[in-house]
Amino acid sequence: MARTAALPRVEGLAPSTATRGATRAAAPGTVHLRRPVADPRTARGDRGATFLPEQRLPAEGPPDAPTVRLPVARDAGASGSRVRGIDAARGLALLGMIAVHTLPLSENGELTTVGLLAGGTSAALFGLLVGVSVALLTGRRQVTVGAGTFGTHALRLAVRGLAVGVLGLALGEAALGDVDIILTYYGVLFLLAVPLILLPTRALFALGAALAVVAPITSHLVRTGMPPAELIDPSFTALVTDPAGLLTTLFLTGAYPIWPWLTYLCVGMAVGRCSLATTRTAAVLAASGVALVAAAAAVSHLALVTAGGLGRILADPGLPAEELQTALVEGPNGVTPATSWWWLAVDSAHSSTPLDLARTVGTSLAVLGAMLLLDRALARGGSSSWGRIVDAARSPLAAAGSMTLTFYTLHVVVAGLAGEAAAPWTLYLVQVVVALAVGLLWQRFVGRGPLEAGVSTLTDVVAPSPSGRAAGRPAPTRPWRAGLVAALVLAAIVAGAFAVAGDPTAESSSSSATSEQVDGAELDDAGVDGQESDAPAADQPVPSDEQDASAPQDEGSSGTADEDD
Repeated sequence: MARTAALPRVEGLAPSTATRGATRAAAPGTVHLRRPVADPRTARGDRGATFLPEQRLPAEGPPDAPTVRLPVARDAGASGSRVRGIDAARGLALLGMIAVHTLPLSENGELTTVGLLAGGTSAALFGLLVGVSVALLTGRRQVTVGAGTFGTHALRLAVRGLAVGVLGLALGEAALGDVDIILTYYGVLFLLAVPLILLPTRALFALGAALAVVAPITSHLVRTGMPPAELIDPSFTALVTDPAGLLTTLFLTGAYPIWPWLTYLCVGMAVGRCSLATTRTAAVLAASGVALVAAAAAVSHLALVTAGGLGRILADPGLPAEELQTALVEGPNGVTPATSWWWLAVDSAHSSTPLDLARTVGTSLAVLGAMLLLDRALARGGSSSWGRIVDAARSPLAAAGSMTLTFYTLHVVVAGLAGEAAAPWTLYLVQVVVALAVGLLWQRFVGRGPLEAGVSTLTDVVAPSPSGRAAGRPAPTRPWRAGLVAALVLAAIVAGAFAVAGDPTAESSSSSATSEQVDGAELDDAGVDGQESDAPAADQPVPSDEQDASAPQDEGSSGTADEDD
C-alpha cells in the first residue's frame, strides 16, 4: 500500500493527523534531505520547516527467478552447476549399458545378474533422464509462447537433438559391432520434446501414463499388417536410400522405438520440474518406482501363468524356437511379434509393452530417487567421516555421468573393435575403470566432456540461452570460432564413419575363418550351377592344385554375399 508523503510545515497551515502519522512512520528507505521549503508569502526559505522525505525507488531489473535449491557441484572449467544425484543416475545408466553390451545376459535359459539388473533398465533410465535434461534446459518450468522464450528454447532443443542424432547416424554408418546405437533415437526425442515443453507438469504425467498403454497397443495394431522388419541401426545410408524405412525403424520397429518411448520422455520432463531437492520428493520417487516394478511383475505373472497367456504365445509365437527362447528370457530386440495380443502381457526387457514400460519407468524412478536421497543424506551429514567417504566414492560415478555422451561413444567404438576376441569381464572392467578415473580427472581439471562441450557450444552459438547471464554463465569470447570447431569435430566423426564403412579391408576382415570354411564347403557341395561337385570331402586330401586355386574364390564370393545380406 502506498504511503502518504510528509508535507512541509508552512506557517499558518497545520498538517493533519494522518500527515503527522505518515511523517513519523516513514517508509523504510526514506532519506531526509536538509532542504528548506520556500514560504509562500515571502518566497524565502524557512529554516524552521520540516524536511521533505525523498523516496529512493529500487533500480529496475529483471524479475526474480524462482528459487531452486538443488544440491550442486561447481567444477573447474564448467559453465554451470550440475545436480550430483542426476549425474550419479546417469553414471549408473552408463555402466549398465556397457555391461549389457559386453557381458552375457542369460545362461542355461535363466537371466544372469547382469541381465536381471541392467537388461532393459539401463536404456530406459537413459530415456527418462532425457526428459529430466529437457526440464533442466528449459528452466524446470512450463514454457509459454507469450513469454517470448519458446522460440529460443525450441531452437536450442532442436540443435542439440540434431547434433546428437548426427553422431548416432555416424556410429551406425561405421557399423563397428553388434551394439544397437541409442543416440539417433535420443536425438529424435529431443526434437519431439519441443511441443511438450508447452504442457503443464500434471499434463505431462497424465500423457506419460496414457502413452504407456496407448502406444504399445497402437504399435501392435500397425505392425500386424506389416511384413517382418529387419532390425537395422539408423545410418546415413538408410537415411538416403530408404528414409521411409528409417522412420519406421525409429518410431515402431527399432531397438528403442520412439512411439512407446515417449512415455519415458514425458515422465522424465514432469519429474524434472518437481522439487528434487526435498527429501519427500526423492522418497516418493523411490517408493513409487518400487511399487510400479512390483505391480508390473504381478500383473504379468497373472496374465501369462494364471490366465494361460504363455500357452497362447507358444501356440503362435511368430519367431523361431531359438529366438523365442531369447525373447522370453532376455527380451526381444525392441518390440514383440504382432502375432498374438498376449505378447502385450510380457514384461521382459526391450519388449515395449505396457508392463515393460511400467516396470522400467519404475526402476528408473527408483534409481533416481535413491540417488537424490543420497544427495540429501550427504547434505545433512557431509562433514562427517562417513559422509566424506560416501561422497568420495560417488564422485567418480557422478563425473562419468556428466560425460555420458563421450563415454558412450568411446564404448561403442571399443566394443566394436574388440569384437568377441576379448574376455568379457576384462573388457568390461577396463571400460569401467577408464570411465570412472578419466571422468573424475577430466571434470576436475578440464570441466565438460569433449563431445558435451562441442554440442553445448554449438547450441549456444546458434541459439544463446535466455538465462545464461542470469545463471552466471560466461559468454564465449569468440563464439563463432568455438561453434566452427564443434561443427568440424562432428564432421570429422561423420567422415570417419564413412571411411570405416567403406574400407574394403575392414569389410573383408569382419567375417571369421569359421564362417568362410562353412560357406566354402556349402558351395563345394552344391556346385556352382546347382549340380553336385566332384570336390572331395573336407577330411580327404585335395588331389590337385587346381581345386586349391578355385576354393578361395568361392569362399570369397560367399563371404561377400553374406556380408551384403
